[in-house]
Amino acid sequence: MRKIKEVVVVLVLCILFGGVAYHTLERGWYVGGVVLALSTLPLIAAKLCRLNMTRMIPDMVFGAMDTGLLTIPAIAGGTLFGVLGAIVGSVIGDSITDGIAGFFEGSIAEWLRSKGIEESRLPLSSALGKMSGCLLGSGLVLILATLIGVRMG
Repeated sequence: MRKIKEVVVVLVLCILFGGVAYHTLERGWYVGGVVLALSTLPLIAAKLCRLNMTRMIPDMVFGAMDTGLLTIPAIAGGTLFGVLGAIVGSVIGDSITDGIAGFFEGSIAEWLRSKGIEESRLPLSSALGKMSGCLLGSGLVLILATLIGVRMG
């Protein structure tokens, strides 16, 4: 029963994220701020599910580094070459950022263990940590891109 509840939590967040993203783009809202705000929802869900937030830190770092950095080549590819450029930028960027973010995730996990903090993860805490980190990292990059005048869309 617990696994079903965990799957439902993640699915509800996925549907919510998709719906909010669609309406944000459709209405021309400030996408960076909306994405950044969405990063709080997995943390709220984790708190409601009584998860140990400390154990989520490596996953949050991974998500923020991975998707935050991935957003840069996606924006560049989309700006230079349209939809196909955004897809290729995302694919190539993902392979690069997975390696970089994985290094940081492992380093943070090692550091936490050296401080006596148990960071072993459960499926739900790992999923919610990565979801929150991904939205946080990409939200910050989108905000920065907007502030420096990058035209998207």
